[in-house]
Amino acid sequence: MSRRGGLLWALTLRCRTASELLSKELDEPLDGMEWLGLRGHLIACRSCRRFRRQIRWIRTAIRNRDESFTQSAAEDAVLSEEARRRIARAIQEAEAEPEST
Repeated sequence: MSRRGGLLWALTLRCRTASELLSKELDEPLDGMEWLGLRGHLIACRSCRRFRRQIRWIRTAIRNRDESFTQSAAEDAVLSEEARRRIARAIQEAEAEPEST
């Protein structure tokens, strides 16, 4: 894309393309023309600014949920002594039973 063509693209960025760039921006850095076009579009487009806030909020909520879930799962993974005894007893009983064929 020529410099002039890139500048024209940046100045005429549509909401659909902006939303794709906003999603891409979450995962990787944008190149110069994408960054410039998106910034210009965000200045003019209230809807895309709102969309940007929403996807950032969702990303933060998911990360917080994942961290919370991991911590909660680790706490839940600890078995009580009674549960350990029940499991050990069930294994012993299963091993003691004759196999039926």
